[in-house]
Amino acid sequence: MFQKLIILSIFSFSLALEARSPATYAQLKTDLQKVSQKDLISWVNDLVKVSAPSRMVGLPGHDKARDYLQETIKKFDPKNTGKLTLTSTSPDIEAIKGFYQKDFDEKIEGKFVKDGPDYQKWFKFTRHMQKMADDRAGSKVENIIWEKTGLNQKKVLVVTAHYDTVSHDLKTLFVKEKEAMPGANYNASGVAVALGLIKTMAQFDLNYTVQVVLLDWQGIGFYGSYLYARELKKSDKEIIGVVNLEMLGQDTSFYDKSKKKGNMVVYLRDQSDELKWVTKLTEHGSKMTSKVSFEIKPNGFENSDNFRFWEQGLLSTTFSQNWEDDFNYKFYQTSQDTPETLNHETLWHAYQYVGGAVIGSLLDITK
Repeated sequence: MFQKLIILSIFSFSLALEARSPATYAQLKTDLQKVSQKDLISWVNDLVKVSAPSRMVGLPGHDKARDYLQETIKKFDPKNTGKLTLTSTSPDIEAIKGFYQKDFDEKIEGKFVKDGPDYQKWFKFTRHMQKMADDRAGSKVENIIWEKTGLNQKKVLVVTAHYDTVSHDLKTLFVKEKEAMPGANYNASGVAVALGLIKTMAQFDLNYTVQVVLLDWQGIGFYGSYLYARELKKSDKEIIGVVNLEMLGQDTSFYDKSKKKGNMVVYLRDQSDELKWVTKLTEHGSKMTSKVSFEIKPNGFENSDNFRFWEQGLLSTTFSQNWEDDFNYKFYQTSQDTPETLNHETLWHAYQYVGGAVIGSLLDITK
């Protein structure tokens, strides 16, 4: 009898452990919905407020944003199921300046008349951004990493979202350092979704390791992702892929060419392995909500951190708003990018969709 009780206890303990992780899409959907729409908007508001007027690299709000995010992650993972790390790296200013020069040489030089307005505009922009890099030589690049080890420790899925912001003059493209840069959509929205994933995944056992990385210096040469991509390439782990989150709160029927809400996009390259992987992500995500859809666009998108991981030969994709069919230049990288301008419902459903894509993959959910 005593032996039977021991066996039953072990069996019950085993079931209790298994119950920590959802086994079906229905169970996962229930867990994801524990993060409410109110929660997501609250995190966007808090990040914007604590870093006001701007969390641009080199400004005081940037450091406040970094501290707030670390404190929030600790609160969301009180049992320390994941490891929280802050990397602090001195930037290679010449490498950043070289990035802008290479971009100019490949896309502008020889393609536009040197005395023409387009050539001059991009020439001046390049010099301006190189000077911006010079001015920030004393600032550190600080990526925030939360890593939770899975049963298979070697296979790693990476989720990224940059937490810095920037504001550009629409005509000259020069950075408007003295202008407020709330950055609610760019990219507090992506950060809020990443925080929701941490809060949810802290409760589960995972089949594979996950790294949620809040990237720094996106507004200056995409340099935080450049550094992190190089580290991933050098690691001895098998990187499943990188899911990048960028601007998930912009969604209108007014600007949308099809006059519908919920039309979002997942960007990637026209590459078979990447397409197969992203297709599987969207299959998982679509099981969580029908309020948003993420159209697969293999167009080599280079407006977010995903391309830095491509440079290192890694699979990478960006979940974002629809840049081609529903883009609002009035709010993009301007002082008007406030929490009030976001589509709160779309942001919440985007969280559910991305949560299904990420966690569904980490748990190999099939039904």
